[in-house]
Amino acid sequence: MTDLHDETLWRAVLERDAGYDGIFYYGVTTTGVYCRPQCPSRKPKRENTVFSFSGDALQQAGFRPCRRCKPDGVVESDAAEMVVRLCRFIENADTMPSLADIAPFAAMSESAVERLFRGALGISPHEYADAHRRERFRQALQGGMGVLSAAYESGYGSSSRVYEGANGHLGMTPKAYRDRGRGQHIGYTVVDTELGSLLVAGTGKGICSVKLGDNPEVLLDEFRREFAAADLLEAGEEIAEWTGALVDYLSGTVPWPRLPYDVRATAFQRRVWEYLRAIPEGRTKHYSEVAAELGQPTATRAVARACATNPVALVVPCHRVVPKSGGLAGFRWGIERKRALIEMEADPTP
Repeated sequence: MTDLHDETLWRAVLERDAGYDGIFYYGVTTTGVYCRPQCPSRKPKRENTVFSFSGDALQQAGFRPCRRCKPDGVVESDAAEMVVRLCRFIENADTMPSLADIAPFAAMSESAVERLFRGALGISPHEYADAHRRERFRQALQGGMGVLSAAYESGYGSSSRVYEGANGHLGMTPKAYRDRGRGQHIGYTVVDTELGSLLVAGTGKGICSVKLGDNPEVLLDEFRREFAAADLLEAGEEIAEWTGALVDYLSGTVPWPRLPYDVRATAFQRRVWEYLRAIPEGRTKHYSEVAAELGQPTATRAVARACATNPVALVVPCHRVVPKSGGLAGFRWGIERKRALIEMEADPTP
């Protein structure tokens, strides 16, 4: 799965999101049990939870399958099971597999494999394979491996292939990423708003992080961990201007501001985020409507994941997407904040 971070997986566990069934599993260190993300058992504590994209890997690490959700059983949907098998095939390939390589394994035509993959994950097999290769490359760099060795280890034909489009995928050069962003300059500030504490951070290109909460110190701690090796600076004039625009917006006195953002994203995530930014204030859309209007009507779950992995709340207004079944569904910064944002935009009175 592309660009899935621990916090995204943790939210899927908290929300018992069946859309991730077969994509990842979680183990609980205090019980030695591993589960599917939608397991009905009591939710574990975050510090006792580990994640893996392979149930076998958790078993090899000493975890035993949960008796309630039976994570060692088959995935309920035949289509979902096939997608998971194809993901594993791609991950275990020595080189970047093509559709011509994948189709015989699935006993399907190339076009059918493409449709199946896009319907389940919102991306093509090639995009998945490329994302997995990039993730292996990132892990190799973070493990201290040199750029050339990491390139060959992760399946790139040469180091030059890594640098092609590196800024779009890593957000910086491979060497800078290996050094965990050292030398990157990020300005930040925390202010009080109508919806609690607001943290805004950005680079010279745009906003890279927006966080809402009740405790500014908690927001700062999370932000500093997220950008641990970057050069963090008190907000300059540009960050202050962007923050002021968001504060005014949250007060209900001005319209939603269309601010720039500087965030690493997959092609599908960016399509979803740009669509959300085009939804008029006061309007909401269902996840299925967004998928259909993007031309991928079966990618509802992929749209939901793109919303869940949005690191710049408000700048990308994911609060404007709600479930078709009713309610407001999960919102990282709290359901009440989501409700307040929707109501404020529906009735923008000073």
